[in-house]
Amino acid sequence: MHRFTIKKKHGTISLMTKTSALGKKKCVPCHMGLQPLEKKEVDKLLKDLSNEWQTDHLGHLYKVYPFHDFVDAMNFAHEITKIAEQENHHPDLKISYGQCIVEIWTHKINGLSESDFILAAKIDDIMHEQ
Repeated sequence: MHRFTIKKKHGTISLMTKTSALGKKKCVPCHMGLQPLEKKEVDKLLKDLSNEWQTDHLGHLYKVYPFHDFVDAMNFAHEITKIAEQENHHPDLKISYGQCIVEIWTHKINGLSESDFILAAKIDDIMHEQ
């Protein structure tokens, strides 16, 4: 496991996230007829994640993880890759100097499913383990 240095506005901190019951679940494959979550369900599940997770104008789940350099952002993305492969649920990642942006949605339904929140919780758990 790699060690990450997290950058905040006023210095460096050790990032701790609340352990979510979502992180203990497994992502489940989409099946025919699965509908995207309603807004009230999305809002409820967002409360189970760290505060930095948001939904964007497309209804996708996203979070920006700040780092001190490019290498830490890449190492973090590599750890996400391991989880994504285990869960067979793959986020969009944008890596640049000092940050990794994670965007998650269920492509087959063009919306959010519980599996998106499970994956988000598992990604947060990477930071919790540091």
